[in-house]
This record gives sequence, C-alpha cells and structure tokens, in this order.
Amino acid sequence: MDNPGPSWSSDKDRMEAAMSALNMIAQGKRNMVCGEIPTAVNQFQEACKVLSKSYGETAKECAEAYYQYGRALLDLARMETGVLGNALQGVPEEEDGEKSADEQFEKGDMEGESSSTKNSTEDEEEEGTEEEGTEEDEDESEAVDTAEEGDNSQEEGSQGEKEGEENADDVSNLQLAWEMLELAKVIYLKDEDKEAKLKASDAYLKLGEVSLETEQYAQSISDFTECLNIQKSVLDPDDRSLAETYYQLGLAYSFNKEYDESIDSFRAAVKVMESKIDSLQKRLDDDKFPPPKEGSFDDPKKLAEQEINDLKEILPDIRGKVEEVIEERRQIEELKKMAKEGMSVITESLGLQKPEEKSKDEPKKPVSDISHLIRRKRKPDEEEEPVEPKKSRQENGSGDAPPKVNGVNGDKESMDVDDKKADSEAPKPTEAVAS
Repeated sequence: MDNPGPSWSSDKDRMEAAMSALNMIAQGKRNMVCGEIPTAVNQFQEACKVLSKSYGETAKECAEAYYQYGRALLDLARMETGVLGNALQGVPEEEDGEKSADEQFEKGDMEGESSSTKNSTEDEEEEGTEEEGTEEDEDESEAVDTAEEGDNSQEEGSQGEKEGEENADDVSNLQLAWEMLELAKVIYLKDEDKEAKLKASDAYLKLGEVSLETEQYAQSISDFTECLNIQKSVLDPDDRSLAETYYQLGLAYSFNKEYDESIDSFRAAVKVMESKIDSLQKRLDDDKFPPPKEGSFDDPKKLAEQEINDLKEILPDIRGKVEEVIEERRQIEELKKMAKEGMSVITESLGLQKPEEKSKDEPKKPVSDISHLIRRKRKPDEEEEPVEPKKSRQENGSGDAPPKVNGVNGDKESMDVDDKKADSEAPKPTEAVAS
C-alpha cells in the first residue's frame, strides 16, 4: 500500500501557497485603486514567485498573477516617466547649491589645515630635535593611512563598477511588463471558455498599450485587432469594452499615420457608446431593472443612470479626436501639395522638361527601335556614278575642262582670261553713245 503522506503534504502546501498568493493579489489590487503602485508591484511579484514555485511557471493558476503584475508594471513605468520629466526641471539649481556648499566646506578645511600647520611649526621650533623624531613617526603613519585610503578607494570603485553592470543588466519595467502579459496571454489562450477568452483579450489590450509606450505602433495595431476579434466573439455589440478597444486602436492608427483607419476606429467607438446609451435609456424607460439585493448599496437603476452620464461626458472627447485626425490629415495633404508645387517650380527654373510636357507633334519611337540612330550604309549598286566634267565654252587647248572649284569651272587663271575677254568684247560707253 502506498504512503499518502507526501502527496497530502504537497497538496496542503499548494493550498497554503494559493491562499497566500490570492491574499497578496487582493491587497495589490486594493493598492492599485489607492494609487500605491510600487507597493502593488511588489505584492504581485511575490504572488508570482509563490505560485510559479508551487504549480510551475506555465500553470493556469499563475495567469492572474502574471496579468496583474504586468499591468502594475505598465502603470509604474508611466508614473516614473511623468515623475522624471517633472524632476528634471530643478536639477541645475540643486547642483549649484551642492557645489557652493562643497566649496565652503573645502575652504573651511583649508583654513583649518593652515592654522594647524602654523601651530605645528611653532611647536617644532620650541621642542627641537625631539620633535623631529616624532615627525618621522607621524610621516610613516600618514603614509600607511594614505595607502589604506587608496585601497579603500579602489574597492569602492570596483563595487561601483559592479553596481553599474548590474543596473545595465536590469530589465526595464516596460520590457518586464510585456513578458508577464505575454505569458499570461499564452496561458489564457489554452482554454476555450468565455472567461478565459475575455482574460486573453484583456492581456492583448495591455500588450497593445505597452507597444504604444515603446512606439511600436504596428505591433500595437496587431494586438488591439486581436483583442477586438476576441471581444466581438463573446461580448454584446454595445459593450463598453469594445468602445475602449476601438479607441485604443484609433490612437495606434493615428500614431502610425494611417488616418482613414484611425477615423473609422474612433467613429466605431462612438457608435458603440451611443448604442449603449440607447439601450440603457430604454431599460430605464421600461423600468426593467431588478430591485437591489438585500444588504447591497448598489442600485442597478442608479448605476445605469451613472453609466449614461459617464458615457455622455466621454463622447465629446472621442468626437474631438475624430476632428483632430481629420485636421491632421488635411495638413499633411496640404504639405504634400506644396512640396509638389515647389518641385515643379524648381524644375521650371532649371529649364528641365517633364516627360508629359514634350511636344505632341514629335513622333514617339518605340524603345526597342533604334534604327533612327544608325546611319545606313549604302549598297555598292547605289553608289553615285562619277560625273564627267563639263567642257568649258572655249577649249583651253588641252581639250580637257579644268576641275570644279566651288561649283565653278576652271581655275583662277582661266577665270581671269574669260573676264578680260568679256570686257574687250563689251561695247564701250562712248561707242554706245555714238551709235
């Protein structure tokens, strides 16, 4: 017969660990509501350690602790970013004050040292040779002290380097938040029930917010889209969770310069909220809310009225987001138009001609046809026949006409002879008058 002792003690330890972790998670949630985020982070971290040690790192019992730990780390990172931005404004003044205090402190030390040295010199003159022996002993002791101080400074330097290396190895809160939320998402997706799917959608939503903080807008769009798909499959069309996811998705699209998708997402969030207001108002008019439970201060009717008021207060902000995105898109389009016009002015001033501005009368040649760029070689049978030289009006005795010079037969001498002959044959002016 097997001994049931070890399994019983193991189950008992697990139950105790689970109860302790649940108490820490409840306290952490309470501190998150009260704004004590660092305390809540420590409590969620301890709950994760206890549960992962008892059940394993990928057990479904650890999913809630992982999710709450990642959510708290995200809020802590946002808080630290805000505090750091506000604290940097007074840093220079504080440094100046510290410097002035240090300078005064150092001056006081220098004055004390100078007075002490004066007194020591007077004592040395009075005491004589005996004091010289004591001075040698003091010098040796001072040398030993300085050596010890050097060793201590080296040790402090090495410790500082080690601390710096440890800080460099530390994971940022956003990175750790992403890891915890990713682990919680993987565990929730293993189950197919409605509650697990809703938890997985919450993990996707927080993962998208982490990606927004780290400016990974494409990843945040993917996470918000997955969250939206899960919510649509299990929630009513007028659930407020859908409106929140649409709003976050609209922000991610706007940061990623996808303005049309951003406007559609914001308008979808408005539509969900308006549908929720209509459904609540209809239930109020029909008075279909059940009476409050005994011992409960939550009246369903009053809660519905409060929710309607809250939604009506949020709607103008989301509509304002739509207008902001439309205005930003318009400005971007104007900038693009101005840049295009500026480029056209530059090209015109440089005398560059755009392809579409070429003359329409110019025949377009196909790209592959380059025959117009090649000079055709004449065939042998197309060569011109030699032209026989024309004979001059008067033979020059040799029987052959002189070669052409610039389209005129004969050389310079023959031209001069012809000109003289023409002048002799022409009638003189006196002869023409006489006749």
